[in-house]
Amino acid sequence: MKANYYIDFGKASGILIGVFFLMFFYSCSKENNGSAHFELKDNPSSLTASSQGISKIFTVQSSGTWRVETLRNEKWLKIEPSEGNGSGTFTVTVDRNSTLEARQSVLTFVVDGKIQNNVLRIEQEARSINNGDDDPYVNLDGLSSLEAPEEGLYGRYVVRSTGDWKVEILEGADWLNIEPKEGRFDTGVTLNVGANATPEVRKATLVFYLNGEQAPGGVFEINQQGMEVVLYEDFNWLGYGNAVFYTTTGETRIDLWTAAEKERGWTWNKPSADNIPSTYARPGFVKLGKTNYGADILSPKLSAVQGTQNLQVSFKAVPYQTAGGAQDVTLLKVGITGPGTVSVDEFNINNWPDYSADPNCTEIWKAPETTRTFTITGATSDTQIWFLGGAYDLREGSGWQGSRNVNRIFLDDILVAVKK
Repeated sequence: MKANYYIDFGKASGILIGVFFLMFFYSCSKENNGSAHFELKDNPSSLTASSQGISKIFTVQSSGTWRVETLRNEKWLKIEPSEGNGSGTFTVTVDRNSTLEARQSVLTFVVDGKIQNNVLRIEQEARSINNGDDDPYVNLDGLSSLEAPEEGLYGRYVVRSTGDWKVEILEGADWLNIEPKEGRFDTGVTLNVGANATPEVRKATLVFYLNGEQAPGGVFEINQQGMEVVLYEDFNWLGYGNAVFYTTTGETRIDLWTAAEKERGWTWNKPSADNIPSTYARPGFVKLGKTNYGADILSPKLSAVQGTQNLQVSFKAVPYQTAGGAQDVTLLKVGITGPGTVSVDEFNINNWPDYSADPNCTEIWKAPETTRTFTITGATSDTQIWFLGGAYDLREGSGWQGSRNVNRIFLDDILVAVKK
């Protein structure tokens, strides 16, 4: 049987017109916006968190690929996940506010590459010092004291505080430094503890102040064990030339040092390939090598070694860089004469100086990457340590593998101690 369908246009006309206009509006909307639908369920416009923080889930209703973005890189605000496709959820986590200032941010949304009109304001209350279990404080990363290793320490910490803080070094200022020494609320600081080249335990004392007054329990101690030192050389008895690496005026070759300086026992293992010992004195450090020729320096005999011992050697080394930024190949070889074997025989010295940030070439000596270490197994009082900048002959055809005919390196603070 053939079925016949009839439409009452009088009754249907309103529906057809409505559908027509909905389709027309949707088509125009797609053409004008050029992006998929997006909204947050229940249309929230803000999230308010107490100082203790909060975690809240939001539901996305979308037909496209979406992404949540913050106006700034806020470490106290986390979005997980920060992107998705179609309908889904994301969680906003607001960390605890340990400062006395309220903070805010704004989340924006991108769908199929286009920024949406939707925004979500994030606001958090300040920490209140009047909260009964939230008393004012200042401390170094929540620690009550610190044990520094005997070879020294250079590290990043956070002074945590509820207000304006300041620190004074009452004891140990000659071997310890902290920068900056004052700030407001939580502040990143750098702690620099020098090597303890003595057998004695030493102690530094810091005092913290909060809002102009000594903080309760604000005395902080840093203890550092000593070591059995065999040799320590800082070359502070050398005063030639300039501390700026690329200024060579006045530097003096090792064979031209004074008799008193030579009596300290530092010499060379072998001369450079041109039969000249191309090791130079600078103010408080030495330079190994020159163009075409590498050079070494040889320590005095380690006369303090008792019998046969294992040793740990640390030293500071910086590569040569011209004023214009040209860089040498920077291999440093290490070895010994006499009894013993070294754990490492070559280092890549690539901690390049930054002359714009450190024009006087002083800060790079403090950087942790400037210090290297190795061990000697089976050393005696006849053992000597040598350091060589690359190779004795850097000329083309010599077999030198470097890309340039230079391998100049600066050396300082050589510390040799009995390995525990």
